[in-house]
Amino acid sequence: MPARTFSPDALRRIRRERGVTQVKLAAKLGRSFTSISMYENGRSTPPVDVLAAMADALGAPMDDFVQAGAA
Repeated sequence: MPARTFSPDALRRIRRERGVTQVKLAAKLGRSFTSISMYENGRSTPPVDVLAAMADALGAPMDDFVQAGAA
């Protein structure tokens, strides 16, 4: 079964589709703007609890933020 990994591109796309800025998302999550930027640029991966909070804040299922990777 292939591993599932966080998709920075999905986060960026979903956030923009919802009309939410990185600053607003960071404020909703109690995180820094820098953290959101690093997630979207693939320089950092959000912990599962933060990923769940992002999905909730953006009104999208967690599965929308992950992609199938190599086995």
